[in-house]
Amino acid sequence: MRVVIGGMNHESNTFNPIITGPEDFVVFRGEEMLTKGMLPYYSSTGIINTLSAAGCEIIPTVLARAVPNGVVSGPFYQSIKSELIERIKTAKAAGPIDGICLGLHGSMKVEGIGCAEGDLLTAIRELLPDIPLTVALDMHATITPEMLKTANAFVGYKTAPHIDCQQTGEHAARMLLASLETGRKLYTAYRRIPMLVAGEKSESEAEPMKSLIKDCRDMENRPGVEAASFLLGFPWADTEHNACCALVSGFDDPAAAEETARELAERFWKRRRDFSFRSEYYDSAESMKKAYEAVLEKREHPVFVSDSGDNPTAGAAGDATDILERIMETMDTVDRLPTQLLYSGFYDAPAAEACIKAGTGAMVDITVGGNWDTINGKKIPIKAQVKKIVRDFGPYHSDLVLISCRNMLMVLTSKHIGFGDDELLPALGVNAAEYCLVVVKLGYLEPCFRTIAQRAIMATSKGCSNEVLESIPYKLVRRPLYPLDPDMECSFT
Repeated sequence: MRVVIGGMNHESNTFNPIITGPEDFVVFRGEEMLTKGMLPYYSSTGIINTLSAAGCEIIPTVLARAVPNGVVSGPFYQSIKSELIERIKTAKAAGPIDGICLGLHGSMKVEGIGCAEGDLLTAIRELLPDIPLTVALDMHATITPEMLKTANAFVGYKTAPHIDCQQTGEHAARMLLASLETGRKLYTAYRRIPMLVAGEKSESEAEPMKSLIKDCRDMENRPGVEAASFLLGFPWADTEHNACCALVSGFDDPAAAEETARELAERFWKRRRDFSFRSEYYDSAESMKKAYEAVLEKREHPVFVSDSGDNPTAGAAGDATDILERIMETMDTVDRLPTQLLYSGFYDAPAAEACIKAGTGAMVDITVGGNWDTINGKKIPIKAQVKKIVRDFGPYHSDLVLISCRNMLMVLTSKHIGFGDDELLPALGVNAAEYCLVVVKLGYLEPCFRTIAQRAIMATSKGCSNEVLESIPYKLVRRPLYPLDPDMECSFT
């Protein structure tokens, strides 16, 4: 069996002014997907492993990935899409293609187009109208009519933080293989759930998601049901189709799939008021006050504060300064901390460049923040010493700089990358466990931080990933929508 594989993965925050372009993406082309692209946190890795084990001839096209950010450049997207389509055309000319299995995000938005996944799937279907096509999706996918029309089956991640990416790819590939081996046609049932949930209220190990995900797994044991998923949309994208949904893919009995999707949607809706932040949370000023008290009075160590409103892994710019302003206002307290306050960090290419030019050990007068998110950020003057420089870090080839300002250490990056990467701080020679107070631009803490945090505080800070959804100025989402319209009612009959 000859199977086409490919992928595009990006979570696009429409409130972020950055246009995500070629310098922000990692792209694996053709055979590179089968070598350099085989990373455990890619759904495509699970797809490749499963198809290989089944003896399929794999036809790799293109895999493009970037850290969540603003909407994607139209010309860049068109170039990647064209390359993917051309590779499919070449494969089709060489012989029959039996199936397609893709790893997509589901909330990738492109300037001038909108939903990338719907546009891409439509183009593939024009070329290959009838063969089975399955898709692995992120839990925060936004399902559109074009996606439902063009793909046969979907399965989404069941964990947040997302640690089952590879397993989800395996699941999508198994569905495709089952269809190819039996000749049965896959179908998908969809139920829109008119609500949005902030990611930090939907961790899969906390209620209500823990029980709801168990419901999905239980439903997958029903005859004819191959995959049952809750997809939560992406709350920081102001788009018409943005909402949660229940999605069920399977064989044999479309009516049973529709009933299963309806039942799941009802269960999710009934729990809508149960979604809450797992950690304690306050506004920025109160979060820092609580953190200082925890360290200085209760001797807790380390205490983590999440700068959640400016979380790059939720597509925020990474240079909002709400928390930094509160810190600078309280530097006398910071100076009393038993260790330096560690802040990871800021996407600030000009500041990083200035530090690199000055060199390790140099004193620099720089500004930090406010290059992109000028609504929630301003340029904060800082006099600091350059402590360490790391060039070309990680898959996005970012420069890292560690600077010291009084009793605060701060990380600067030259590229828009995530600060939850468990290799970032070690690359700078920093062990977060050794610091009494760590501020990090994240929402929920990634496992590398959660395992060492004696106390975790989430700051509902200002930024493009504002956790208080009711305060976001949506214009395009379809109303009524919970929690923007808290008293709304909904029926799934």
